[in-house]
Amino acid sequence: MRVDVLLEPDQTAAQLTELAQLCERSGIQTMWQQNYVSCRDPFMSLVPAALATSRVGLGVCVISPWEMHPVKMANAVLTLHELSAGRARLVIGGGGEWPARLGFETPRRVRAVREAVELVRAGCTGKSLSYPGEIWKVWGYKPKFGAPGSVAGAPEVPPLIYAGANQPKMLRATAPAADGVMYSDMPRARVAETVRQTHAALAEKGRSAEGYPISNIWAWHVKADREVAMTEARRELLLRGLLDRWYLESFLSPEECAFVEKHKSAFFKAYRSRDGVIEGVPESLVEKLLDNFTITGTPDQLENRMPELLAFHAAGVGELCFRLHDDPADAIRLIAKHVIPHLPKD
Repeated sequence: MRVDVLLEPDQTAAQLTELAQLCERSGIQTMWQQNYVSCRDPFMSLVPAALATSRVGLGVCVISPWEMHPVKMANAVLTLHELSAGRARLVIGGGGEWPARLGFETPRRVRAVREAVELVRAGCTGKSLSYPGEIWKVWGYKPKFGAPGSVAGAPEVPPLIYAGANQPKMLRATAPAADGVMYSDMPRARVAETVRQTHAALAEKGRSAEGYPISNIWAWHVKADREVAMTEARRELLLRGLLDRWYLESFLSPEECAFVEKHKSAFFKAYRSRDGVIEGVPESLVEKLLDNFTITGTPDQLENRMPELLAFHAAGVGELCFRLHDDPADAIRLIAKHVIPHLPKD
């Protein structure tokens, strides 16, 4: 089982470089950079890290085709692939804040994401591409950089293109079109069935599940001070699957789901104020959400929490991507010390 980390987009390029070097020393497979509206460009921010490291993967998560045409995605990831000597990755999905923040409509969302994945993945192979999709199109695309065979010294393999997908329709459409799939906040109660759906989607298109990367983003809130950990975890709860009922109903009663939906503004307030105070929501319910959406606590508790992480591996997740928030360097060191040595080596 491999370990990745996903960083908030609040680091400078210099800080990202130091974190990438730490990831490389710590046995982290890939350092992913989150992509938000009001933040630095994630591809450009990773360039210094690409030049300063030699083994760790460098990825952008997640890009929506409504914010960037798939051809521009291909150009960007191939540039990063060239500069990192073959270590770039990209997650393409239909969610995120971009459509809402920019006022975009997202018609035929599933098809649009599938076509984007197909176009980018094919465009990164080094072969000339004409893609007459119903939504996204390109004719005669053949970049002379970054792709295998494009130029002397180019990477021998194309960048890895993941589909960002959780629910059945998006999984069935996009997982077979991608090199791998990345779930987000997939609870343990749902992950085995979601992996089965992924494998079924691959089989339907004649693709083998053997060696196909399946990743799950999982929130990490482990600190030396328990109260600091709990405050961070509470304030970020709004982001855990956006507290959508599809996730909640896998571990909460119908009444509890309805309560969370009714009081979602309290979670939003805790996120905006950064104080972690979720007004009007019983602590017992908050603890259920934290237990099923995150790993939260202190380092001395991690040994007893390992079965929760190993449950993902048993369900078929081969890559666990820890989403880090405050003090990512400390989190990376804790993961290297307390988690990586205890995971199965497939």
